[in-house]
Order: sequence, then C-alpha cells, then structure tokens
Amino acid sequence: MGEFKVHRVRFFNYVPVGIRCVAYNHQSNRLAVSRVDGTVEIYNLAANSFQEKFFPGHEGRATEALCWAKGQRLFSAGLNGDIIEYDLEKMSVKYSVDGFGGPIWSMAADPSGSYLAIGCEDGSVKLFQVSPDKIQLERTLERQKGRILSLSWHPSGTHIAVGSIDYIAVLDAKSGSTTQKMLMDKRHPGSQRRRCVVWGVAFLSDGTVVSTDSAGMVQFWDSETGTLVQTHPLTSSDVLSIAVAEKEDSLVVGTAEGTIFHFQLIPSRSDGKQSQWVRTKPFQHHTHDVRSVAHSPTALISGGVDAHLVIRPLMEKVEVKNYDAALRKITFPHRRLISCAKKMQLLLFQFPQRLELWRLGATDAAGTSEAISLLAVSPDGNWLAAAGMSSGVSIYNLKHLKPHCMVPAYNFPVTALAIAPNTNNLVIAHSDQQVFEFSIPQKQYTDWSRKVQKHGLHYLWLERDTPITHITFHPKRPTHILLHDTYMFCIIDKSMPLPDDKTPLFNQLSLREASENVRRRHAHAFKISKKFQPLLFMDLLDEGTLVAVERPLEDIIAQLPPPIKRKKFGT
Repeated sequence: MGEFKVHRVRFFNYVPVGIRCVAYNHQSNRLAVSRVDGTVEIYNLAANSFQEKFFPGHEGRATEALCWAKGQRLFSAGLNGDIIEYDLEKMSVKYSVDGFGGPIWSMAADPSGSYLAIGCEDGSVKLFQVSPDKIQLERTLERQKGRILSLSWHPSGTHIAVGSIDYIAVLDAKSGSTTQKMLMDKRHPGSQRRRCVVWGVAFLSDGTVVSTDSAGMVQFWDSETGTLVQTHPLTSSDVLSIAVAEKEDSLVVGTAEGTIFHFQLIPSRSDGKQSQWVRTKPFQHHTHDVRSVAHSPTALISGGVDAHLVIRPLMEKVEVKNYDAALRKITFPHRRLISCAKKMQLLLFQFPQRLELWRLGATDAAGTSEAISLLAVSPDGNWLAAAGMSSGVSIYNLKHLKPHCMVPAYNFPVTALAIAPNTNNLVIAHSDQQVFEFSIPQKQYTDWSRKVQKHGLHYLWLERDTPITHITFHPKRPTHILLHDTYMFCIIDKSMPLPDDKTPLFNQLSLREASENVRRRHAHAFKISKKFQPLLFMDLLDEGTLVAVERPLEDIIAQLPPPIKRKKFGT
C-alpha cells in the first residue's frame, strides 16, 4: 500500500441537520426525507438506498409535512402556511400555494393521489385537488377547536381522521361534517393531569383509528362508535410518529426517547377470524426524538433529531438473508462536501449556507447557498465529465466546446467520478459499489474495466452500505486508483490480480507481518484501510502526503440538545 504522511483534519465542524419528515412511495420504491432547515432529499431504496436527489433548504421554509401524490409528485407544507411542489426533473421548487389556514401542521394525499388534505393552525382541514399543472383549493371541512396536528385518510377516500389537542375527530370528506369525536384520556402515568397532544393518527380500512400521543400511549379506536378498543402504554415520554404497512398487518411508532416500537396484527383465534394488535419488538437506533417513521414492504424507516436515517429490515419479509437484510444508518450526505487544491494545500468545506476555505494555520470564509453538481475535469483541461441525477455520464470536449460522447447507460446512479492524468481515463463509481474505467479518447471501456466486470468484485466490497464519494490518482503511479467511502480508504492497483470471494479482502495488517513469499502469494489489487472513521474526504497533496478529513459521531452528538434521561435499574 505504501507509506504516506497523513494530515488528519478534524476542524470541519459539519453537523448534519435533524430529520423532520419521511415519506415512502410504494410505486417507485423511493423515500423522501425533509430536514429541519427545509432541505428535501430523495433516496432510491432499490439502488442501495442512495441519495440520488436533494433540494437545498431555506431559512424561511420550516417543513412539517411531506407526502407523495398521483404521478410521482412530491409536496411539502410547513409553518409558513405554503404548500410546495417539487420538480423532480429540474431539481427545483415548481411552485408554492397558500394553504389559507395559517401554519400547516399536517398533510396527506388520498389513496388515489388526486386530493391533498392539510391540517391548519386555525382548526380547519382543507382539500386541494391535484391537477396536472397545479393544485387548487376545492373545499374546507368543518372547522375544529385547536390546531390539526395530524391527519390520515381512510383507504376508501371517504373519511379523514384528524388529531388535535385532547381529541380525535372523523370528518366526512364529501360533506365536510364531523361524524365522530373521541376524547383522549388526560391522565399521564406518574404526573398531574395535563393536556394530551395527538401527534399521529392512522386510519385503517376496518374503521379502526390508531393514535399516538404525548401521554406515551398507542391507542386503537372504533371510528363508528367512538369507543376505545385497545391501549398500549409505551413510555413516559411522547410517542411522536406512526406509519402503517400497505397490507395493514404491521405498524411502527417512534418515541421521544429515541426508541421505535413495532406492532403486528396477530390472529387471536385458531380459525383466524379474530386478530389483535400486539407489540412485538422495540428498537433503539436513535439517541434523540424520532420525529417521523415510514413502513416499506420489507423495512421500518425512522429519522429524527440526531439526523440518522435508519432503515431496519424486517427479517421475516426479506427472502434472501444477504446485503438487503443489513441494518443501514445513513448520517452523512452521499456527495462530496470537501474539495482540495493540492499545490496550494487548500481545503474548501461546503456547509448548507456557506463555504469555508482553509489553509493549514489560516482561515478565510465566504457565503453561498448554491448546490454543487457532480463534475470532473481532466488535469490537462481538455475534458469535462458530467453526471446527472440519472445513471448517465456525458463527456464534453472543452477545447472545441462541444459534446464528445456518452458513457454507456447503467442502472444505478453515479456517486463519484474522476479523470486520470496522462491517460484521460474516466473512473466512475456507482451506488451498487461497481467501479468502471472508461477511455475518453477511445470512447470505450478499458481492458481493465472489462476484466473487472468479467471477473466480478469481491462480495464484501459489494456489501458495503456507504457509497464511494471521492476518487483520485497517484501522480507517479499510473496504475493506482485512490478512493474512499465513509468507513474505508482504498488503493486499487490495476497491475495486481483481482481477489476472488475466497480471498480475504481486508488482509493488509496480516500480510504486513508475513514473509515475502506469503505476501506475494496472497496480495491482490485492493489495499484497504479502515483507520479513519467517519471519513468525509481524503486526497493526495503530493506523492507522499495524504489529507484526511474526519467527523467523529461523538462530536456531532455533543452539539445536539440533551436526550430525555431514562432511569436505569439500580440507579
């Protein structure tokens, strides 16, 4: 692997922004995530949960609700009182519409995706029709007392359940009248009588309304009679969020203690004619409030104040126990936030609302709010490679200012790309962990790239759960490709044999102490180091010096508000 002088950088004070909403799209298998600063991200769960698109946030955009509607259309709403639609092709805000009810606390699309219902500060629920070009206010349902903090459509699209302070109401979507009202129990375990906030509701097809509240309860109500059917006390803190599986046989809730609870509908009789909801599994993957949850066919998804996006597979739903069955915790963006000017030894840090330019021993800062595209320029300045939000890569001739060629299309998005000096070979990394090398002058894949695809990459390489975010090259060793993800740094030596699945992939430490004959027999092309974690950036300053930018998770957690303290046995 060679010896390098390493600059270990830990002054990149990047703190991921907390997650406010998540919304899963069953048709496209994509997940929309909104953060506290108004940033919206799109994750392709079929492409190793890669963050394929993002919309920069805005200080005046406090998102409280996020949902998908007919035609793969994405909407958000928030405390500024506006409903926003996003243009997923142009990667911009398409338009915003006033909700006419003050701050918006909740929003949901009907089962057909043709209507949006919003819950407002003034106690009203308003229906907007989703037309091809825009949304239009159609009617306002009967106004309730207090802000509408949560709402859910019945799967038939005829009724809407809404949650407020101290009550749940069921509204007729056509007439707008209130058909039922359920009052909450205000008694909190171990505390005095206080108001009960209904943070989440879910309306099931059998007429059951499931609620989560500030009393730490998950409750099941009969919407026809208005009676309480079942109660599950979970915690002494708030239960903040709820999501139900499409088949309505499973649901997940998130709490202010950072725990998510899984419920399943279990037959209570041997003939299967009666069933009841049973709490099956608690999971503790967060340190702070779980503000939003989602339920895909095979996984429970959660996000909250600690900024972690957690995708927890349901083992009974995963057919093959492989990489798809692994827990994924996404903390950092799937794009490069740091650039390096090697000769000047400068680092450029990208924050949400500013850029910082650092030299060792000095600093200068400048502000910008523009997003950065995935581009690569050849060292000789003759070629430009551009990767869009799809899987394609276009190459341009900068001397003649015209398109040169397209890299053959691939099914998974590009996560990093770079052009090698001297050869002008373009190295591309995709979200499924495949690595390609494309000759720009010859307009075709190189022999080494074809060899890799024929041989196949090591299974442990393909099972990594964070994408490659940066690629660079050694100035004196043209066969070396240097790349990294969040948890490893790797040098690929193209002159060495590729490892097969029986060969240890991470064998650098063991080979260092072995004899020359053993090293020669077991050495392969992939030299991997896991010493630097989490690794946001690594690059060569010169042929013998590396710069590594790390962001320890404990430093991030230290800047978050303190979590709710939970008593432990014996304390």
